[in-house]
Amino acid sequence: MADAGTAAHNPSMTRRTTGEPLPLQFAPAASRLPERIVPMRPTDGEGPFDDPGYFFEPWWPGIRAFVLVEGGAVRLRAEALGDPTGAFPELAGVAELVRSDRVVLDATLMVLDARGRPSRTLLERRLASEGGRCGSDNPGGRAGGRAGTSRGSAALVASDLLYLEGTSLAALPFGQRRGELAALLRPSSWCLAGRGFIGDGTTVATALGALGFRALSARRLDAPLRPGPARDAWYRVPVVAAPRELPPFLAVLRRLPL
Repeated sequence: MADAGTAAHNPSMTRRTTGEPLPLQFAPAASRLPERIVPMRPTDGEGPFDDPGYFFEPWWPGIRAFVLVEGGAVRLRAEALGDPTGAFPELAGVAELVRSDRVVLDATLMVLDARGRPSRTLLERRLASEGGRCGSDNPGGRAGGRAGTSRGSAALVASDLLYLEGTSLAALPFGQRRGELAALLRPSSWCLAGRGFIGDGTTVATALGALGFRALSARRLDAPLRPGPARDAWYRVPVVAAPRELPPFLAVLRRLPL
């Protein structure tokens, strides 16, 4: 990975309008949110680093999803998956946690097992269900992230805020977007803004590795959103993971030095 500090002010880092579009077809037609978003894609980093211009947080083991909140309704979009909203009816409760409307969150979606640990098996089972219409112990889909033990419970960690009141925040630096996100989302045990640490990426990497994580996210605080490759604005940095299962979701949040 190139020296992050020297790359932070590269004048070529400007917004582009090209790139492979994510299949985000938003309904209804009267929506104030865009019909398509071209996401920013992280750069693969070589290893942990320290830099006061970067924000470091866990790379959660789930799928990247865009969460749209509009008029009290919640819709999901995920890369290569179309619309998985029906598989996660309990995420309708996200609408009760945001303090605004016409919002798009960039988040990691996970499914937790009965012990509260992120489970890839349960996540894939949800996504493979026919339109998410398999049985649920919570048909109303209200807040709390509970959808029955056999299906696990959904959890979201929001890492970025793309739209607020129907307005794109792409031109704002990440540090400001993150501040808006923290103010927007009410505290919850299953849906929250990502927690992290500024500057000391090696400390965060050590803590994450001891907990079984395989990567951390490094976001440049002064970088705006740009569609397509992030270059130095966002790195996915591998860490040395302990040979163990991840502990429960809430236990991770309590134990990280964040």
